Amino acid sequence: MRHDKARHHEIEAKFRVTDLAAVRQALLRAGATFVRAALQTDSYFDTPDGTLMAGDRGLRLRKTRDSHRVSPRNLVTVPSFGALLTYKGPRGARGRAKSRVEIQTAVEDPQAIEDILRALGLVRRLVIQKRRSSYRLGRCLVELDELPILGCFVEIEGASSRVIDAAARRLGLDGPPLKAHYLQLAEDACPRAGRQCLEITFARCRGCDGNVQQEGGPALSPLMGSIGSVRRIHVGKPQSRPPRGSRHKP
Repeated sequence: MRHDKARHHEIEAKFRVTDLAAVRQALLRAGATFVRAALQTDSYFDTPDGTLMAGDRGLRLRKTRDSHRVSPRNLVTVPSFGALLTYKGPRGARGRAKSRVEIQTAVEDPQAIEDILRALGLVRRLVIQKRRSSYRLGRCLVELDELPILGCFVEIEGASSRVIDAAARRLGLDGPPLKAHYLQLAEDACPRAGRQCLEITFARCRGCDGNVQQEGGPALSPLMGSIGSVRRIHVGKPQSRPPRGSRHKP
C-alpha cells in the first residue's frame, strides 16, 4: 500500500500500439530493466446503476499470476500470486498525461473481498484479463499490455508529465495518449452494442447472452514476456465440436 501522499496520485499515459516487439527492442536499446511478466485478471465493481463509472471513479480487484519476476538479487521466481484492491478517483490532466488519486492495498483472500463488496450492494461490472510485461526506464515504469479483443498498449507511469513525455519519445511513441481506461475501451468494444459484456479473457470472451466470442492465447515466454497472437472465433453461437469418431480420415 502506498503511504506517501504524493504517491497517491497516479500519473500515466497510455498508448495504443500495433507492434509490442518493436517497443520491447526500443526499451532494451534505451537500457531499460526488466521487472516482471504477469497475467492479470481485473474485476471491476460498481453500484447497480453505475454510479462509480458515471463519476469517473473505479473500484478494481486485481489477481496477478507472475510468469517470471526478477528479485532484488536478480533471481527468477516462477510463479507467484497476488491480489490488490484499488480505488481510482476522477481523472485530471497533467500535460499529455492523466492524473488521478489511487488508493490500493494488498489482499490475502480476494474471494472474501468480493463477497464483502457484493454484500455492500456492489456488482461486478466486467472482468478483463491482460498479459503485462513491466520494465524500469529511468524514473518511469513502462508496461507492455496485450488484451483480448482490444489489442496492444503501452502504459508509462512516472512522477511528472515531463518525465513520461521524455520516456515516450525514447520509445518512439509520438502519437497522442489515449484518454480512456481499459474498462471504457472494453465496454466500447463489446460485440453486443448496448449490452454489457461479462468477461473478456484469454480463455473466452463471454457476453451477457452466454455466447463465447473469443478463445485461445499462448502463455508468456520466459523473462521477456513475449506475446503471441490471440485466436478469435466468429461472434455468435458457440462452435460445436464433432462427436468422437466422426472425423474424416485422410
